[in-house]
Amino acid sequence: MPYSSTVLIIPTNDAEAILIAQLADAMGLPVIRSGQTHGASLDKGRDVVPLVKKGKYKKVIVVEMPGPKTEARIKKLGVTLKIIDHHHYTGLDRAHDPKSGKMLMSSLEQFLSMFKINKTKLKKLGFDHKFVLGIGILDRGYIWALQDSGYSDDEIRDVLAFHDELVAPLRNQQTEKRKEKLVKAAWKRRKKWREFYIVETGGDIQLRPRLSRLVAVRFRKPTPLIIIERKRRLIYVQESEYAMDLFRKFGGFTFGLDRNWGYRNESKTNRVTLKNVKRTIEQVCNI
Repeated sequence: MPYSSTVLIIPTNDAEAILIAQLADAMGLPVIRSGQTHGASLDKGRDVVPLVKKGKYKKVIVVEMPGPKTEARIKKLGVTLKIIDHHHYTGLDRAHDPKSGKMLMSSLEQFLSMFKINKTKLKKLGFDHKFVLGIGILDRGYIWALQDSGYSDDEIRDVLAFHDELVAPLRNQQTEKRKEKLVKAAWKRRKKWREFYIVETGGDIQLRPRLSRLVAVRFRKPTPLIIIERKRRLIYVQESEYAMDLFRKFGGFTFGLDRNWGYRNESKTNRVTLKNVKRTIEQVCNI
């Protein structure tokens, strides 16, 4: 089936997005890749509207790049716009189906559904169904969602290995060992507050994904965490029933079935601190 009139716009900044782009390439679906990291938006970085015009595309599919202003400009071209996402953002709910209100599947699962890609089609495209679906499930609800979906321990290890293979190009392998040491050192300095482990780093590393893996392997069950990446100005609360309370209070974004919340302190004013997070959680507990 020809897809020349359709274009996929996607930031290839994690395993799920990289795999979606790989699938699109195998299908012959045109792709505009964004180099933006997490927090990507159509309203930031390269202006994609001229690219849509130049390609004379009739349909645009945007994956996890919320940008209402640019989305409106694309629609003005008379182009059909489809959004694939499953996150909450400040002032923008893309975690739920607008009609049914039900929580959406992962972006990869939505992509497979949109193009009716089943096990047979994946095989023809050169992909393993179990691995592809596993990456989508992993993004939706982490290792615990794989367990709930019937993946064995060995299959989960295989999916995680596939995940690491996908993100390898994003990582500097020469510095990865040093980063892993920094993660382990941050974990050793952890503090306990209520049901949470509080872990901080001043290093310029993505602590959260590496720490999540370390903690999952150690405890083998969802473990509440408060993660602070000071240099990257990010704070996260993971595996918590308070994620949506924090989102409603501060904005930011949610992920992982709305049980995980994050916030980037982009300005020097109205900063969200550990103290703010603790106070909000205590207020919710006392209601």
